[in-house]
Amino acid sequence: MVAFKFRLEKVLSVREILEERAKNEWALQERLAREERLKLAHLEEQEQEIKDFGYQQSDIEMRQAMYSFLNVLKLRIERQVSRLMEQERITSEAKEAWLRARKETKKVLTLRDKQYASFVKEEQRKEQQVLDDMRSHLLG
Repeated sequence: MVAFKFRLEKVLSVREILEERAKNEWALQERLAREERLKLAHLEEQEQEIKDFGYQQSDIEMRQAMYSFLNVLKLRIERQVSRLMEQERITSEAKEAWLRARKETKKVLTLRDKQYASFVKEEQRKEQQVLDDMRSHLLG
């Protein structure tokens, strides 16, 4: 039996490499988005702690200081929300790029599978023809 040779093997290899790179980029961006979510959660937790502490204070100056700090913290939270939204947009684009690369790889894999199935069928046909010829010579 002759060995199967897929003539687009190099194309397939390149597409698999590109897919792997895109997958790694998406994983990196997902990790960065997770870090941004954690930063936001930390700021929100800090805001709640300051509110809890400040509302227990009866001193007016302490409460005014708390409100001033809360205003600053609110700005930090808004900036963090913006950073998170931007990172999630980048993450989404990276995921889409990976899915596109994966789709391109699958196209070539499907083509290879079809060509291999055709190759196997042709080899089986040739083998059957040889067997039929041998049988006809033995019987004839």
